[in-house]
Amino acid sequence: MDRASRFTRLAGGISIGSIRTTAGTLSGVFIDAYDGQPVLVSNWHVFEGAPGITPIIQPGVVDGGSHPGDAVGRLKRYVALRGGEFPPWKRILCMLFGWLLGDWCTSNGVNLVDAACASFEPYTPREIAYGVYLDDGSIILPAYTHPGDNVAGCMAWKCGRTTGVTIGRILSDRATLKVWYGDRYAIFADQIIVEGESGPGDSGSPVFLMRGDRPSSDDALIGLLFAGSGGLYVVCKWKHVRSMLGVEWPGKL
Repeated sequence: MDRASRFTRLAGGISIGSIRTTAGTLSGVFIDAYDGQPVLVSNWHVFEGAPGITPIIQPGVVDGGSHPGDAVGRLKRYVALRGGEFPPWKRILCMLFGWLLGDWCTSNGVNLVDAACASFEPYTPREIAYGVYLDDGSIILPAYTHPGDNVAGCMAWKCGRTTGVTIGRILSDRATLKVWYGDRYAIFADQIIVEGESGPGDSGSPVFLMRGDRPSSDDALIGLLFAGSGGLYVVCKWKHVRSMLGVEWPGKL
């Protein structure tokens, strides 16, 4: 299936993004813990914008999506990266020389998630479906969630816009690392590291703890992919996404 195309039925694992970004992956349709409404979830850097204002489009800009025709909602809220914004002059220097300036271009504060949610307000008729697209075009809803702790050595799978469904092994569930955001490094703690395939555009991919030898509805959501390189990808834990973003997975909680 072409995950970068326009879908009339939205589920996890397809291209999406705000009009300010290129394209990432729709984590899925979740339930807003505050008002009970369905919300679209992905990373903050995929849905970047102003709450209540910035349109979210499917597919993302780099995949041919445009506003207003491909609008599916508006940014509702996000978890802000800790450390605040750099002044413009420092942002420019860091964009140019961040690889060299290192700690000087690292934001203060420790982060736990890169996550955001959007309302579902399609410009043209669209449907939403709970669950994620497998590579054959079918949709499954993994029934469970898992906080993300004590999973090192277990197998996991993710569902992303660029590389689809891939299976990997969890190397760590307590990692601390720095992630480059184009004009600064941000520090993240208590992260999951998976040895597995991912690529640009897979940010936002839902990641599941695999109980059998292939993806199934018996698996459990453990978090959202938000960075990756060299055969590894980083996952922010479900327990932090749930508490800080205020969303629920629509399976068996």
